Amino acid sequence: MAVGATIIVGIAKINEESQFENKKISVFGFVLGVLSHGILDYIPHCYPINSKVDVISSLIVFLLLIYYVKKKFKILVMTTLLGSIFPDLLDLSPGIMNSLFNINLPIFDTIFPWHFQNYSGSIYINNCNISNINHVLTILFCFIIFVLNKEKLKIIIIKENENKR
Repeated sequence: MAVGATIIVGIAKINEESQFENKKISVFGFVLGVLSHGILDYIPHCYPINSKVDVISSLIVFLLLIYYVKKKFKILVMTTLLGSIFPDLLDLSPGIMNSLFNINLPIFDTIFPWHFQNYSGSIYINNCNISNINHVLTILFCFIIFVLNKEKLKIIIIKENENKR
């Protein structure tokens, strides 16, 4: 979600015709979201958050980001964030749903190569030091992009009094 939000800040158009332009580039945002997901999954990583907490917190962040952006950015935000989680939705969600809700959805072969065991960066040993460094660097990178684009962020995000209308 953090990288998806960073992509949005990087590609969003904020000029007068930005609503039309942002609709046009929303497919680009989706593709960048999918590609960034693949890159992050390929880099060595552990999962520092329980999958239930991860899914619930990601859904909350997804909904809050969509709610708190101006109307002309909503499609771009939705498509980019959806692209950021799309590979997991397609490849992993049946297994996650089965374990979370004790149901028996069919599980198919994975489509995205970074979910194949030989291309995945998942670490299955107890030493997650490299993963922790990668997580911190990723969040730091996103934070720097947000700081460098704070004026653009102010334009994208709804002010408190605008939300009440």
